[in-house]
Amino acid sequence: MPKATTRLGRVRQGTLDTDARQWEYTTYAPAGETCPACGRLIKSLESCRRGMLARRDSSPVVAYWHTACVPKGAGQ
Repeated sequence: MPKATTRLGRVRQGTLDTDARQWEYTTYAPAGETCPACGRLIKSLESCRRGMLARRDSSPVVAYWHTACVPKGAGQ
């Protein structure tokens, strides 16, 4: 799998073309998931974005956002 490179052709450490934290693909949420941005249910077969949601007292959890609700600049 190729790694992302800088303009000078150097490989950026830890950055892959398929890095899910880049919000670069659409997926489908499991049944019953709600969007943390708007609080609405994500419908079956509705395209959405997957990411990690930080929690104060615990490890991050997987969350799904409507494509229109993805936070701006959310490259994590």
